[in-house]
Amino acid sequence: MRATAPDPLADALDRLIEQRSFDLHFQPLVAIDRAEIYGFEALTRGPADGPLHSPLVLFEAAARLGRLVELEHLIVQRALQRFKQLGLPGQLFLNVTADTLLGAREHAGRLASQLSELGLPTSRVVIELTETRPIEDLAQLDDALQALRERGFRVALDDLGEGFASLRRWMQMRPDFVKIDRHFIDGIAQEPLKQQFVRSIIEMAATSGCEVVAEGLEQEPDLDVLRRLGLSICQGYLFARPCATPRASLSAQWSGRLAAEAQPRLLQNDLALPLAQGAITSAAQLARRGLTVTPATSCRSIVDLFHRDEQLLAIPVLDDQQRPIGLLRSLHVLKRSTERYFMDIFDKRSCVGLMDAQPLIFDVATPLRAMSDAVSNLDERLLTDGFIVTRDGAYFGSGRSSDLLKAVSDLQVHAARYANPLTLLPGNVPIDNHLDRLIEAGETFAAVVWDIDHFKPFNDVYGYRIGDDIIRLAARALTQAADPQIDFVGHIGGDDFVMVLSSSDWEDRLTRVCEAFDTGVRSFFSAEHLAAGGYVTLNRQNQPSFHPLPTISAGAVLHLPGHFDSARALSAALAEPKRVAKGRAGGSRFFVDRRQPPQRALLAA
Repeated sequence: MRATAPDPLADALDRLIEQRSFDLHFQPLVAIDRAEIYGFEALTRGPADGPLHSPLVLFEAAARLGRLVELEHLIVQRALQRFKQLGLPGQLFLNVTADTLLGAREHAGRLASQLSELGLPTSRVVIELTETRPIEDLAQLDDALQALRERGFRVALDDLGEGFASLRRWMQMRPDFVKIDRHFIDGIAQEPLKQQFVRSIIEMAATSGCEVVAEGLEQEPDLDVLRRLGLSICQGYLFARPCATPRASLSAQWSGRLAAEAQPRLLQNDLALPLAQGAITSAAQLARRGLTVTPATSCRSIVDLFHRDEQLLAIPVLDDQQRPIGLLRSLHVLKRSTERYFMDIFDKRSCVGLMDAQPLIFDVATPLRAMSDAVSNLDERLLTDGFIVTRDGAYFGSGRSSDLLKAVSDLQVHAARYANPLTLLPGNVPIDNHLDRLIEAGETFAAVVWDIDHFKPFNDVYGYRIGDDIIRLAARALTQAADPQIDFVGHIGGDDFVMVLSSSDWEDRLTRVCEAFDTGVRSFFSAEHLAAGGYVTLNRQNQPSFHPLPTISAGAVLHLPGHFDSARALSAALAEPKRVAKGRAGGSRFFVDRRQPPQRALLAA
């Protein structure tokens, strides 16, 4: 009888599982629209000096030897512990195969208990299905997903576009996240077909209510295209490689760049809008004076206060200079008070031991936009407790998150009446208001009107959806070139825009717009049209007509005090330089009318 040859992989796997000798690395997922880390994916590596170092070899060996589910349970347990130890922010994405996922109902409760012991809510954990293994029992899959969702976990579908019928799986699973396979992300800036695929996925995701994640991002031009397409979460070597001890935040370089390049948002130009009388615009208007305590207040007194008033959700703790040093939360305090022996030990001790020492605090002048951004990053459990408002560091009042969210919603609804729905930039009314305000104040500024050249034939050839992308590209080029503190960008409609530049280097900023548009627009064209510099269509007489590729052009006028008496007069003066700019050949360009208007000449005389 022939002896069975030893299996070195089986021996190595036995040792790895027995000794827990695998390593965990974490790679960040980046929310590029918010310029912050969204979460981390846990990735497994075998011992560096062994035959199972490669994840592919490790999991294939485990599946072949019937130990895959056992191995994945150990990895999940270690990943949760390590994620907590490192204090990493955001979501934790955990990869599991179908073999493990199908047994989720049996193990979901135990996993939730482990998270509770670690102090992590299940809502921060995303179970990510990798499609390396087929799923035979769809009813069991539905049952497993239901068990996870009942416990508060979220679900992701990995490597969309690869594997076993992934689009069909998307329809069956209805995941919270879909992760697009790196094949469709790498080089997307040069591949119009990949762009169309990703655009379709984003549209489908919007319909199904899930988030889209781009995997394998390595090149900056690809990042620019993904941002233009509207994708907001990216993962790849461009931001960070997997690491055993990753940074808990974006590097200053990436944080600054992403923040500067973020898409225009509705509230970004809210000061240019004609606000309704009494509209809430800052923290001061949301603050109410309420009950406060000092560190001398005992735990017993705090417990009694919360017991007597069920509507009391939080109490600020102030020092002897009336500065907030913490916040007592009703749910936390009452939960602690029910613990065995707690009141016996802490009855007369200071309430400081029960407070949150890092509450949400805003200065009275904090605008709604900044407050909304801060609240959106809070744990959902803390939203009901509200925030503290200070003036010069001293307690001014307390606010409720519900009031803040309502004020933001009211402002967005109001702003939407005056903003362009495609770019969310201010429209005609706020543009005129802003110009009239500067003219009345006697300010010096450059007024610029932009227009996309040869846009209609491009729209006819490539379709209106890609035409919309071109318009968004123009909006992004303008907003990135402007100084958000002193400059203004508006969208008149269609492919027409306005810039009002108070920056002294305004001509350099116009040059930046032209360069950014000419660079970004190339990714929209096919290789054939790029090589030809345009395309041929049939005109109304059914004759072939050549159309150059789209560029952007602008007419500009420098306004000095007394030049014009209204926005209407200034707009009329911009028509001629715009016509001159559009009549010039070449790439994107602008023309500045440096002649003195008649009003200024009369004043000089």
